[in-house]
Amino acid sequence: METNYSDNYVLVLEDRSQTQSANEAGKLSVVSGIDKDGKIKTVEPLDTNSAAFMKFKKNDSLLQNFFSNLAKQFKDPSHTGVYRLVADKVEDSVDVLKKMLENRDAPANKSALDAVRITADDFAPAQKATAIHPEQVDWKEMERIGLTKDKLEQSGNLEKVLNWQKSDLLPIAIPFGNDVIYTEARVALRHDADGKLGLAIHTLRKEPQLDYPYMGYRFSDDDKTTLRHNGNLGKMVELTPKNGEPFKAYISIDPQTNELVALKADRVNIPKEIKGVLLTPEQYKDLSEGKAVKVEGMLSRNGKPFDATLQVNAEKKGIEFIFDEKKSYKQRLEPEQKPETKHGVAGTICGLALSEKQQKALSDGKTLYLKNMTDKEGQSFNAYVRIDKEQNRPRFYRWNPDKKEGKVEAVAEENKTQVAVNNEGKSNEATKNVKEPLKSGQTRPDEKQQAKQENKEQLEQAPKRRGRRM
Repeated sequence: METNYSDNYVLVLEDRSQTQSANEAGKLSVVSGIDKDGKIKTVEPLDTNSAAFMKFKKNDSLLQNFFSNLAKQFKDPSHTGVYRLVADKVEDSVDVLKKMLENRDAPANKSALDAVRITADDFAPAQKATAIHPEQVDWKEMERIGLTKDKLEQSGNLEKVLNWQKSDLLPIAIPFGNDVIYTEARVALRHDADGKLGLAIHTLRKEPQLDYPYMGYRFSDDDKTTLRHNGNLGKMVELTPKNGEPFKAYISIDPQTNELVALKADRVNIPKEIKGVLLTPEQYKDLSEGKAVKVEGMLSRNGKPFDATLQVNAEKKGIEFIFDEKKSYKQRLEPEQKPETKHGVAGTICGLALSEKQQKALSDGKTLYLKNMTDKEGQSFNAYVRIDKEQNRPRFYRWNPDKKEGKVEAVAEENKTQVAVNNEGKSNEATKNVKEPLKSGQTRPDEKQQAKQENKEQLEQAPKRRGRRM
């Protein structure tokens, strides 16, 4: 039996559920596939069945799915061994494997079996190291507010908390005498004054408390307006804690809890080059002072240039990238809502959101005139659209494809005149000889279209030549 791995190999299962003794080899079979219900299919380990063998490659992602299904099908997975054998001469290899399994405790056999045995642990995702070891955490303290290690892990917050970060908003239960207060909060692990690791609870507030002094700093009306819109104060201020020394800091609002957050200025590193762009001295100075700075031509991870406004965010403990300053800080956190696919038609076509009525019309095979779609170059355009049922994709037309039937569906009121002129042949002196549809908002032909129109008119007005027919 070969123990080296080739590019292709098969998996041999040993089912020990029916064995009578520890020295007896279990039933051996070769994996042939996984059906739609996740049930593993096997065949006898004969070379005549080689066409049915499922062949894997080293580190094949299918193995993770395989081991998941294996655990579901066998009450005790320890009764089942899985061995990796090269795909060539499987029948001979299985015979050797069986002899080894019948004397699996022999040192030589044990070593050879370990070389070809694989387990689910071989394909389990690597555990990421965290700044705080789970054993350092007082989980009983966490349980007092209704949270456990498992709940944090299931919600995707365990790794955050073990790396000194705040969790997302979580439901908690705070004991209050004989009663319990149920609310939402973000939790974090912090050291207290004595250096002991403990739980910090950041409860949800109805709104930021801006009418009261914050560590000795009183917010002006402009400060309140700026914070409520941007989420960042936009400047560096001096704060004085009750039992501490004054320090320079940036202030932001936690968008999840509405809590004010301060970040010491000396803990923020402002780089002079960001995403491939060297900041000017003025940009660097403004950014260091907490102001919002527009930076153009930065490069994404994919090498694509982009523009954004940069600003120090105390809650994020670093520089924030803002892509739409008109939106408030809470609006920027909201995911973009895209219309759902209904009636088998996507909710958007070329960036244009469709109503359910329009989706149904397209699904019924009707033609719609849609305006303000966006092409690959970012240019706005209008066109007739209908769904190609065979390819399940929209088709675009300059002219109404249903013109012979006299149909024009879903034409916007402001475009009806333009559509009638350009696509139905109705009279309009400004555009009667222009073949191309006008762009959105265009009421007269452009220079190129005007030149074509004038040439057409000159040809029509020129006297026709008369001559003898040959």
